[in-house]
Amino acid sequence: MVPGPAPAFINPKALQASRSSQDDAEYRRNYAAFEYVNALYALDAGWTGQGVKVAVLDDGVKEVGELAGKISALSRDFGTVTKNGVTLQRNVVGDDDSDHGTAVATVIAGLNDGRGIQGMAPGAEIVALRISEIDLDTDNAGNRERLGIGFEQAMNYAGANGIKVVNASIAKIDADVGSEAWKRMVARYTATGGLFVNSAGNEGRANADGYLDLDDSNRSGWLFVVALDGNETSYQLASYSNRCGAAAMDRCVGAMGTNAAQAVDGSFVLFSGTSSAAPQVSGLAALILSKWPQLSGVQAGQVILNTARDIGAPGVDPIFGHGLIDVRAALSPVNPTLSNGVAQTAAEGSAMVLPGAVGTADFASKALGDVTVLDAYERDFSGDLSGLVVRTGKDRHWLDRRMQVQANAGGTSLATPNLKASAGFTSLRTGLRDGSGVEQTRTILTSGEIAVRSGKGWFTASLNSVDAVADEFMGLAPSADAVFAYSPVAELSVGARYPLAGGMLGIDTVGGRADYGSARGAVLSWRTHGSTIKAGMIDEKGTVFGTPTGRGALRFGDGARTFFAEVSQAAAVGRWELSGYASLGATRLDLAQDMLLTRAGTMLTQRFGLTAGRDLAGGRMTFGVAQPLTVVAGKGTYTVGSGYDIASRSLLFTDRMVDFGGRIDPLLTLGYVRGADRSQLRLSVAGAVDGGDVRALGTWRLMLP
Repeated sequence: MVPGPAPAFINPKALQASRSSQDDAEYRRNYAAFEYVNALYALDAGWTGQGVKVAVLDDGVKEVGELAGKISALSRDFGTVTKNGVTLQRNVVGDDDSDHGTAVATVIAGLNDGRGIQGMAPGAEIVALRISEIDLDTDNAGNRERLGIGFEQAMNYAGANGIKVVNASIAKIDADVGSEAWKRMVARYTATGGLFVNSAGNEGRANADGYLDLDDSNRSGWLFVVALDGNETSYQLASYSNRCGAAAMDRCVGAMGTNAAQAVDGSFVLFSGTSSAAPQVSGLAALILSKWPQLSGVQAGQVILNTARDIGAPGVDPIFGHGLIDVRAALSPVNPTLSNGVAQTAAEGSAMVLPGAVGTADFASKALGDVTVLDAYERDFSGDLSGLVVRTGKDRHWLDRRMQVQANAGGTSLATPNLKASAGFTSLRTGLRDGSGVEQTRTILTSGEIAVRSGKGWFTASLNSVDAVADEFMGLAPSADAVFAYSPVAELSVGARYPLAGGMLGIDTVGGRADYGSARGAVLSWRTHGSTIKAGMIDEKGTVFGTPTGRGALRFGDGARTFFAEVSQAAAVGRWELSGYASLGATRLDLAQDMLLTRAGTMLTQRFGLTAGRDLAGGRMTFGVAQPLTVVAGKGTYTVGSGYDIASRSLLFTDRMVDFGGRIDPLLTLGYVRGADRSQLRLSVAGAVDGGDVRALGTWRLMLP
């Protein structure tokens, strides 16, 4: 119904600042109706329904200002006019008697030109299918027009001409009686892939008009629309609106029952009823089909249903059906998938965790910038996935482990000719116990080592061994801990030591497990006179360089196998004691068929450190430089969607080669230690060469008698 001219389009929100260039006076003339359904989202994105034809089955559509140039040449008049007892074909798609259809059409496609009002899909084209008959001989001018003539022919015409959306803001004359004609015409149109958007009716009934005509042949192409009040405070069915009803609720949505429109005389009016709600839905269908022309009208309808905002009773209900249409949700991906051309994986929850040793700052954007994905409706979306990449700090475990050891609460040791044992521990505050005000603490073991002599050899077992976690962060000594550098998860070791060639030969198995992964391996070492040589292999599952790899198709491998070699040396030069280490490694990633990372070459890694120390001011001062583990060479290939081919309805793929190499960025360290038998003071500072990322640590230990 058209209640007449609106006295003014005044809204308090019109005084607010615009959120975008589209949030202008024209938009705010229909502010409540648009805000309820998130219409601004499409306007901001430039999605207007361009290229889509929407048929309006009604009393005709007059080309008023808001529809200038928008009435398609496919428009047809299936109606008649009777005058002086003679009935003739009218062949006029719109005139001053087309008040209802004209208002409907402007709700769908009113121009977005900064003047007057605008429609849901201002770029769409209107196909006026006039189905009214006018009897000019009647005495009552108000009853001289009747809708319905040529209805079935008009529907067939729409299907035959590939029109994907038909808006019918009309209802059956007798809503309580089924109609084989209605069933047939909607079924035939559905078979063409078309979407029939039908107003639910304005009689305040428990069921949508036409619900008796739903069956398996037409259900997928029929959408009923109920009307909501735009009171700006709640979701409330308009008092006049029919409900969806139990039989039609799975094919029913709600839209706003009052919209700004243009009348046949050019005036702007507030157009109300389910007749006004239905074209909001048809406009949304046009937006979807404009962005994704590969879809049918039936598919667009399914998107509208499944993205509607659930209101009223949870789930699909007899009042609102699937709920209020939502432009933002309908134009956003629904259950998108990531694909490398071989396998598809759900994008939800997918993420990459990139070890600090890998890649440069633009690694993620090179691999995952401008990627095309498909959603559950085969709609293509392009965007930047680099925000799903989490980059850990440079060897975060390398630093955390040292800080933990330096700040532990204490330690103990035991030594005999045939047995050596040591342990480090710390106490952590974990909160208050049962609200009693008593602080609860927990003591955990931070390191431990035991060695048992058997003849000339020793059998050893360790947790975070002292050698492995020596503290270059404190600037006190270099660390021969390649195992921990490559995989901090491998914190346990069991092995044997045997004197050989003037040194000590060592063989160890290493391993460990965490919630996010595991590691195991073997290390062969030889030590003599301040020198140590190590070679080993570490096999990781679920981690790379000790870092969780992520989830889904974006994960950075399923693990890795690393071979490494390390040399460390200590020597005295005058009053200075120098010590240093260097290690090289080669790592191969474990890849799976579903990953976007489809190929990866061997990554070459390095790390090194050098420390100089001497006695000073009653204590010991040290200076050092330490380069954490860094990939210096290695490349990989990401295979990602890069476009969409409408003809084949398939993704286009491209291979993107990326460099895993990082940059040499050593830490400079300064440390000072002073202490006696029962107490010890430690101070240290570490920072990058460029002066960034400066960290300081101080500890004081008091040994109780």
